[in-house]
Amino acid sequence: MRRLVYLLLYILLIQAAHAKEASDNNDEVTFKDFTLNIGDRIDLGDYQMELIEIQSVRDGLVVMRVSKVGGSLDEQRALLLDSPNNFDGGAENGGITITVADIFDEQSAKVRIEYQQILGTPRKRASERPAAALDKPELSVQKSFDKNQMSVGDEVKVTITVKNVGTGQALGIKAEDIPPLPEFTYVAGYPPKIKETLDSGQSDSAVYVMNAVKEGSIRVPAILVSYADAKKNAKSNSSEPFNILIRPKSKADLAIKLACYAPIVLDGKGMLNISISNLGTASATRIEADGTVMPSVGLQVTGLGKSFFEILPGADVNYSAKLSGQKPGNYTIRLKVSYDGGDGSVIREGTAEVVVLEREYKYQYLLLIIPIAIITAWMYRRYREYKY
Repeated sequence: MRRLVYLLLYILLIQAAHAKEASDNNDEVTFKDFTLNIGDRIDLGDYQMELIEIQSVRDGLVVMRVSKVGGSLDEQRALLLDSPNNFDGGAENGGITITVADIFDEQSAKVRIEYQQILGTPRKRASERPAAALDKPELSVQKSFDKNQMSVGDEVKVTITVKNVGTGQALGIKAEDIPPLPEFTYVAGYPPKIKETLDSGQSDSAVYVMNAVKEGSIRVPAILVSYADAKKNAKSNSSEPFNILIRPKSKADLAIKLACYAPIVLDGKGMLNISISNLGTASATRIEADGTVMPSVGLQVTGLGKSFFEILPGADVNYSAKLSGQKPGNYTIRLKVSYDGGDGSVIREGTAEVVVLEREYKYQYLLLIIPIAIITAWMYRRYREYKY
């Protein structure tokens, strides 16, 4: 009989130990992570936890509503990223603890639920509400030069264009086009100014002007545009960098050619053909041509001096000067041409050699006939003498 009593007591102790162990297991705190979109809900026992909004990605704030069936708990609270929030005393005291583990964007976040196993298994329920239109601004940024190849001294216009291609209003827009490029001097409109607010679909642009001052191949950096959405979440976007080429300064280069194709007889007339060609890459302006003759007496030149307003690159001008030979001899005509070549005044020279012949007399040819006639008569006489 005593043995039977001991056996019953042993069985009761075993059952009590198992009951305590089961109770301890039910009181054990566990957790589970969920990725929620706005409107999604987690159900755990009588608890319902709904993601209401992402209040600020920048500040890490998420708004959730936690309630219990029956109405004993109904609270909407802003939760800070990585900061545990207890409801009904927290998981250690039979309630729940919610922690925002990560914020992906304005529409979704990762949430951790801590709870005692006795509450059951949490389950996610997708939102049955229609998805609200995103209030998400997005700025596209473009930076462009009106020409990607230029020469030192050329002017270039830079255009900055910003467009809101998103679905919400962009606020506090600021364009940061820095640092200034050392290869340019900034003439007007720098730094560029863009509207501080752009609604969805709106755009704005700014233009500034620079002068190229240093040659070389240059990588133009991107321009950064910062802005914020309606919840003051900081955002930014930038343009694409690109390359430009600055060549050495364009200059005009005039070549002078003078040609007189035949000698001039004394008191005769002739022509001097003059060609002025621009072999450079810039226009020559304010061209003045003037010449001298050495020796200064004996050859008269008319029409050697000329003026021209402009000679374009690759073009030329041609004209002629009249020559009159007054004294036999060799003469040098020197033409001096001054012009503005794009980098100040330049002088070029060209020369031509002209010969003035002595006067020719017709009786001089008769003098040659006399000795020829004498020789011919003598030879004829000798011929007759030998014949007889």
